[in-house]
Amino acid sequence: MSKARAQEESGAKAHLAQALRWLPGTEAELAGILASGIGMAAPVLLAAALGHLGAGLAAAFGALAAGRLAMGSSIKEQAWNIVAALAPVAAASVAAALIAGRGWRTDALVVVMAGAAAVLGGYSRPLAGATTRFIPVLVIAAAVVDGVSDRAGYLLLMAAGAAWTALLYLVLGALFRAGGRLGPGADAATPSNATRAQRFRRWKRSLSGFAGWQYALRFGSCLALAGGLRWLWPDHHLHWIALTVALLCQRQPEAFSIKTTQRALGTAVGVLVAGTLVAFRPPAWGVVAGIALLAAARPLLRARNYLLYSAIMTPLIILIMDAGRPPDVGVLVDRLVATLVGAGLVVAADAIAARLLRPGEA
Repeated sequence: MSKARAQEESGAKAHLAQALRWLPGTEAELAGILASGIGMAAPVLLAAALGHLGAGLAAAFGALAAGRLAMGSSIKEQAWNIVAALAPVAAASVAAALIAGRGWRTDALVVVMAGAAAVLGGYSRPLAGATTRFIPVLVIAAAVVDGVSDRAGYLLLMAAGAAWTALLYLVLGALFRAGGRLGPGADAATPSNATRAQRFRRWKRSLSGFAGWQYALRFGSCLALAGGLRWLWPDHHLHWIALTVALLCQRQPEAFSIKTTQRALGTAVGVLVAGTLVAFRPPAWGVVAGIALLAAARPLLRARNYLLYSAIMTPLIILIMDAGRPPDVGVLVDRLVATLVGAGLVVAADAIAARLLRPGEA
């Protein structure tokens, strides 16, 4: 075996070991587990008991879209964190409902809106965080509400699920702070000392070169190709390519990054795990129990191992998109193929961008 080949194999093993690494947890882990699990499971349980499982899953999608909400060191700080987190989610949900169901025009509008958000996110770190929430929700919500007749009602159910989850985070945050379980500054981000004028000048300067546009170009080109492939083969469920791109594409390109590997492998594993639903076809209570367990595991696995986090996120999205009905084998095969295609698009785009960017320009 040549020395170069041995180095490649050693690097691949180290890369995989890093992707499988189990990281230490955080202080707010238990509060996040409780809020996430109850936030998604309670609406589904209530709706299933009333015979309206679809409504509960719509509310669960709102809870899922809300994601992890930072606790903060005071109720005022936490309330601000929640508003800042939910605002881009609400904007993406409304935008998705307005543009869904327009055929190829929907795909084109998603590309334009996601690209614009990607460019705007370069203005500041808070705006980058907001657009990071906005873009995946826009892509997923556009696919989810495409087949919904009452989109206004679906949005209201999503809003109710997000509000319910936010309330849980507020209550649990207060309880954990009162019990001394959340230390000062928990989940706090380091504030920037730059003025608005300085941030604008830095953003404007970045837009004079490739660095300021590379995220929008990578994301937009991958989404455009995903839409094109879906319309070339309309009999297959290839909208999952766009969902994979939305989950994998990061602001800074890094060829074969650890996080891309984790997300790609995790998403593929999640599609395979969802295949068990075809064999078992669980009743409504089984769907509720599955959602509760998967949702509760989200905060834990996000902090400990991103591959496993991606693996459980995929069945959650599948359950919501299919309204609790287990998909057939053909649909799951399409989604697995689409996942691999989407991951390949992102890796290729990242590799090209990483070559074009000069050292230090990213």
